Amino acid sequence: MYTFSGIDSSGKTTQIELLKKYCDEHGIEYYYKWGKGRATPFVLWLKEVFRRDKRMNAEEKKEYRAKVYQSKRKKFLLLTASIVDLWWFWGVTYRRLNRKHQMLICDRYIWDTYIDFRIEFSEFNVDKWLIWKIAKWLAPKPDHSFMFIISAEESFRRDNEKGDPDRDELDRKIFKVEKYKELIAQNKWDTVVDGMKTREEMFDIVKKNIFG
Repeated sequence: MYTFSGIDSSGKTTQIELLKKYCDEHGIEYYYKWGKGRATPFVLWLKEVFRRDKRMNAEEKKEYRAKVYQSKRKKFLLLTASIVDLWWFWGVTYRRLNRKHQMLICDRYIWDTYIDFRIEFSEFNVDKWLIWKIAKWLAPKPDHSFMFIISAEESFRRDNEKGDPDRDELDRKIFKVEKYKELIAQNKWDTVVDGMKTREEMFDIVKKNIFG
């Protein structure tokens, strides 16, 4: 099981694609899995059932969701449901996939979700929540974890260059990078990769750490 983390446009998706291509060329069986909190199957089902913005345009949806997030009670319930669903998502689904496949490639994992929670639910101290501690304990430990780091300004520039319609604002990216750096200092990943290196240089690091 190999996990790839990092802020948007830091290079992780490119490296995952290069790894998948390498595996295809060398007959290595793998399974690719994207996932993060608030986008797990049960939570997506809840959103589908209870959201009232299905027929709204983009601007109306933005206003509606902003109103929803003004309710601390609704945010508490959403965060609780998101974390509890991770018990099954990480503790069962990921473990099953890891046993079934020669290689499980994970696009985002525990700490990407953690940072997302810290941003979207800043009024709650998720670190002290027992259900979050259980979610982390249930999650399988990766054989190797990669973290791709670039500056917030570079991430913002690359997102604009790609024309990403869902890109974060710069101040949000600055906060994310600060949180990633805090976790890097706590050694949450085995390998931290400078996202300013060329794709070839980064992939050499990925290959060396996975295949030796």
